[in-house]
Amino acid sequence: MAFHQHKYTVDQMYAYCLKMIKFAVDEAGLKVQAFGLENIPEKDGFYLCANHQEKYDPLAIWYCFPRQLGVILDDVATHRPFIREVCRLIKSKKLVKHSTHSVVKAYSEITKELKAGQNYMVFPEGGYEEEQGKLGEFHAGSFKSPQRAHCTILPVAIVDSYKIFDRGFQTTNPIQIHYLKPIAPEEYDGMSTTEIAELVKARIQAHLDIYQK
Repeated sequence: MAFHQHKYTVDQMYAYCLKMIKFAVDEAGLKVQAFGLENIPEKDGFYLCANHQEKYDPLAIWYCFPRQLGVILDDVATHRPFIREVCRLIKSKKLVKHSTHSVVKAYSEITKELKAGQNYMVFPEGGYEEEQGKLGEFHAGSFKSPQRAHCTILPVAIVDSYKIFDRGFQTTNPIQIHYLKPIAPEEYDGMSTTEIAELVKARIQAHLDIYQK
């Protein structure tokens, strides 16, 4: 299906990929809990921004997300087995970080698609090198598209996913996905992308401070 996309509809590919993701998460013995689902905007065309703790984070979000959701990620990640197929079946934008032209083109396309009602998921930290679930820097460039599209930003706090690998899959802690209060475009109107990045980071950090003590 991933290599013969012309034979299937977007809905068919997304549904099958979601089924595959849920199977992979369940077979790995991972538990995912979702909180704040009522905070997910009713209108499509929003920008989901989450902290990044482990490689399973995108799968954990898809596992419990009730609507179609695309993803923005580093091109390097898209060549890994399984993720490669997921990115072919689900709407995705690859960022070739060493190519300014590629990044500018990708963000331009994302802006247009947000305006057209496509939802996107992004991890503004760009990786998960920070230890013990601490937040890294939120890259301002990640917020160019929502700023230009003037769309709602949905902050998401991921709790405890880093423990899965730190403890060799021996932990019984579920991965917690907390959907926080959305940030309307009017709330960040007039802000620079750096200021928007700090706003979103602060919202997520405040929530993590409650759960990661």
